[in-house]
Amino acid sequence: MAERLKTETLDWVVGGQQGTAYLSGAGILRRPLRGKLVRIGRDAGNQISPQGAGLSRMHAELRQTEAGWRVVDLDSRNGTYVAGARVREALLPDRAELRFGGAVMWFELKDCDQLADQEALPGLIGADNSMLELARLVRRVAATDVPVLIQGETGVGKEKVAQAVHDFSHRRGPFVPINCGGFSPELVGAELFGAVRGAYTGADRDRVGAFGAAHGGTLFLDEVGELPPAVQVQLLRTLESGTIRRLGEARERAVDVRIVTATHRDLNAMMRTDDFRCDLYHRIAVFPLMISPLRERLDDLTAIARHVLTSDNPNLRFHADALRALSAYDWPGNVRELRNVVTRAAILADGDVIHAQDLALKTNEQGTQVQVGDEKFRLALGICAGHGNLSEAARQLGMARSTLYRKLTRIGWDQLGREALLKRAEQLISK
Repeated sequence: MAERLKTETLDWVVGGQQGTAYLSGAGILRRPLRGKLVRIGRDAGNQISPQGAGLSRMHAELRQTEAGWRVVDLDSRNGTYVAGARVREALLPDRAELRFGGAVMWFELKDCDQLADQEALPGLIGADNSMLELARLVRRVAATDVPVLIQGETGVGKEKVAQAVHDFSHRRGPFVPINCGGFSPELVGAELFGAVRGAYTGADRDRVGAFGAAHGGTLFLDEVGELPPAVQVQLLRTLESGTIRRLGEARERAVDVRIVTATHRDLNAMMRTDDFRCDLYHRIAVFPLMISPLRERLDDLTAIARHVLTSDNPNLRFHADALRALSAYDWPGNVRELRNVVTRAAILADGDVIHAQDLALKTNEQGTQVQVGDEKFRLALGICAGHGNLSEAARQLGMARSTLYRKLTRIGWDQLGREALLKRAEQLISK
């Protein structure tokens, strides 16, 4: 289980105020800095050893002084940066992006009266008010066992929010994520509730099912709107009774599972067309959460793009025209699409600066920025991100595996094996 947020107060006083300093990102969750000297580097003897290429054995120090916290570079090979500027030593502001080689981290200084529920969620870069409010709600609902429905567009990070609900809860069981659109309609019931040997063709052993695997913990049902009607009935019954019945088995089994669901679809519209059960909706949507799309969080967009870029290549940086292009684009695929675009630009860029043209974004007739290429190009990006694995490619693209297969059939790629499919996708991207 991920480390929980800690709110212990540090013993520092600047300007007559007492407060807490935090460091987060690059593979560690938000944590308070302890003591007056914190060393950062890849050696295990350092207090903090973040993830990222280009990190020296003893890279830098954070020192608490009367004037505030200072960062000091320890003759590192790839440098220490504050807000994109390389420094030997610098006094840190209340909030700053730090980069140690390829490890990007966030430094934050908080007064005692700035409560923990005003912090962004672990694993998510988000200083926008909507993200801070989301974090507050997550922490409040996590202490309960009520079902949570997470809504938002494809690629906004719904699974990370679901993980945070589990991590901040009292539950000690596992977090089990299931993509409801990733299974055939015939097998999704067995995947969720389990099955006994011989219950269906190919069932050569007993299956515990997702509910059984998540006993004592949290079951995350992603894309719950993709559930077939018959499975919706089964799910409703389980939520009402607290029991499951494995396929091919007569007896019922009690389960202790907290349900978190997510969807990018409009469940209210689906209820009007009888594609989603109204009674099931009211069972899973006791506490709804909404994640804002990336285009409405431009400050977060820049921070996420820089984080992805320095993770891919610590020696690269964005030119101002690239940052303008990123902000002007609509990002229908949200953070997932942003990661793909930045990763591709890092591969194709000449030199150590990424310009707008490296992002493969252009303006259409309406003046809105669009990504170069058609649906085939987007599918190719997902296939490369998933290394040719269709299940992983579908997850990267934010669609069901069956939907991805239909799209591959339309473009004539459905008969290609994994290696041939990956090669075809790489060829298309490199053009």
